[in-house]
Amino acid sequence: MEDSEKKIWKDIRLKNPRKKPGCAILTVLLAGSLSCCIAASMPATAKADAVVKVSQPANEASLTAMFDPESKWQWMDNNFELDVTTDDVPREGILFTADLLIQSSSKPRFQGRMNVVANLLLGEEQRWVQSAVPAQIRAINFQQETTQNGAVWYRSKIAITFSGTVNTDVNGIWTEGIPYRQAVNRPVTGIKVYIAGTQCDYNGTIRLENPKLVYTADMDDGISVNTAVSPHDLTEITLQEDVLLFEDGKKQRLPEVKLVDSDAEEITVRTARYLAALGNSDHVIFGHQNSAWSKAGTVMSPLNGLTNSDVADITGSMAGVVGFDGLSLVGEEFGAELWNSKFAWQGMQSIDIAALGESEANVKALAYLSDYCLTRGALITLSCHMPNFSQVRMRSGCQKEKEPAYACYDFTTSTARDKDSGSAQDILPGGKCNIQFQAYLDMVADYASQVKGTILFRPFHEGNGTWFWWGTSACDAKTYKEIFRYTVEYLRDRKQVHNLLYVYSPAAKPGFMTETIKRYPGDAYVDVIGFDNYHQTDLSGSDEWFADFSAELSEIEKFATQHGKLLAVTETGANTSKPASGDVVTGLTRTGCSDLQWFEKLLDRVSGSNACYVLLWSNGSEMFHTPFVRAVNSDGSLYGHELLDDFLRFYNDRRSIFANNQKNYIFCIK
Repeated sequence: MEDSEKKIWKDIRLKNPRKKPGCAILTVLLAGSLSCCIAASMPATAKADAVVKVSQPANEASLTAMFDPESKWQWMDNNFELDVTTDDVPREGILFTADLLIQSSSKPRFQGRMNVVANLLLGEEQRWVQSAVPAQIRAINFQQETTQNGAVWYRSKIAITFSGTVNTDVNGIWTEGIPYRQAVNRPVTGIKVYIAGTQCDYNGTIRLENPKLVYTADMDDGISVNTAVSPHDLTEITLQEDVLLFEDGKKQRLPEVKLVDSDAEEITVRTARYLAALGNSDHVIFGHQNSAWSKAGTVMSPLNGLTNSDVADITGSMAGVVGFDGLSLVGEEFGAELWNSKFAWQGMQSIDIAALGESEANVKALAYLSDYCLTRGALITLSCHMPNFSQVRMRSGCQKEKEPAYACYDFTTSTARDKDSGSAQDILPGGKCNIQFQAYLDMVADYASQVKGTILFRPFHEGNGTWFWWGTSACDAKTYKEIFRYTVEYLRDRKQVHNLLYVYSPAAKPGFMTETIKRYPGDAYVDVIGFDNYHQTDLSGSDEWFADFSAELSEIEKFATQHGKLLAVTETGANTSKPASGDVVTGLTRTGCSDLQWFEKLLDRVSGSNACYVLLWSNGSEMFHTPFVRAVNSDGSLYGHELLDDFLRFYNDRRSIFANNQKNYIFCIK
């Protein structure tokens, strides 16, 4: 946070809302009917018997925003006030969630971001506590379309956690980084929600709906289950004279590999040989997108024994491959503020955002997180939902002489699905958007240069589909191959980046091999061939889907073998929950999963191929592709999603490889 932002935060003084009678932890509805929920002042596995009362919030449900796009931190004149009281002191890990809505006749495309800040008012004296990190909302986050009173609105869900450290007013003095348990020692007597703009040009109405103050572990009480399976201790893979030794006694020699980059770093060659050996075995690495920080389960707290990862909560190990996206490089998913709030407070190095600037700070944050994973035995893969570069604009106030080129462009509003603006040809040399594309690749190169290990780089994924601007509906096969090749040559030859393995990743769809072959960039530009394939039907039909999955995997395997390339399942998962309007990817249902052996069946299919890893898409509060933990019971069993036992059996199977298996095989230059 910049110094100017801190100064403004220091100037915040909250009005005293009307004092209401005490009640237990509750759900607040700002727009619509009043509601109640189960009290959350006890362990996650226990059920409360208190009924809560909710009073009508004091403010209107809508505010008018007039943001200045030149401002780096601009508070709205008004705020949302919620009259909420609790009998008890809320325990660490409590969440403020809500829906933020803006009115728009088409998909929102405003620049910059909105920062949503939640404040808890505590005690009779109305002392206030502020979450250390605001929710950062950009145009891409407004996905779900809804109609209210004849007007079209777009909805974005926000979740603000009060855990780790918080900011507060101590005896009239602004204080940052106070431990939660030290700051929150009184019942809640109100909530205030503020919105600030950062170089935001949205002007119009903002609504706040369905605000809730809840504990993650209590949100679906009565749905979660207790585990009957325990995780086994994993044996680390060892290396003896170019031979991998597995825990089951099997051996696999490291083959020689020919890479796209003849000057690849030693550690990158080492990683490729390791992946090739796994491909020749029946072992396969489990991968998970955003696995190190984004969760569907209970928020990490020093008190609950949980982590920042659903996979680690379940197994005690990180995923063997952790996926990130270019959206994190620009702060749309992960970023410097999240690094500081989720990791730096644990004793790791913090990032001075004001000194670096937001763009460089976000790149550094993802590099820090990547090294965090590498040192714990995980590999890294990076996909990129690149914006349509015809929509990329210069940032105001950019200091070209002090900042890298990429810091002068706003890549934050993802327009990857904008197929109508500009042309893919425009990003190639001589095109009107080439300079923007180069700046984006400079950002990727800056990130890669800071990472102390190998990155499986997966640009222009699912290019045989119709949904991205680099797909078949907006980019012909010739142009697709040209931009893929240009990307490799720019990073490898011009930027001298030598720690990348290049991944070509089409989507499984009817006749997908025809387009896969047509758009293949060539052996000189690809190290790994993968494919993306999601289970889109109810799990009761899993056997039929797995049959199709196996047939398509066999097809792509033959193609990879023919070209002498590594093979991977680069995206998969069960998208069986009902998608919200405007959503593309959904995830598992919270309950009613008719096949309680889905993960075991996935392992059977993938381990029988030459695939070296299989990656499931990410988990979050509204979408998840692996099960999650809500609480740890006193006997050590887990309480959470109904596929926990299935995932634990998947983990315990000797064929699956997680980060703890790989820790002895060094992926990071320490």
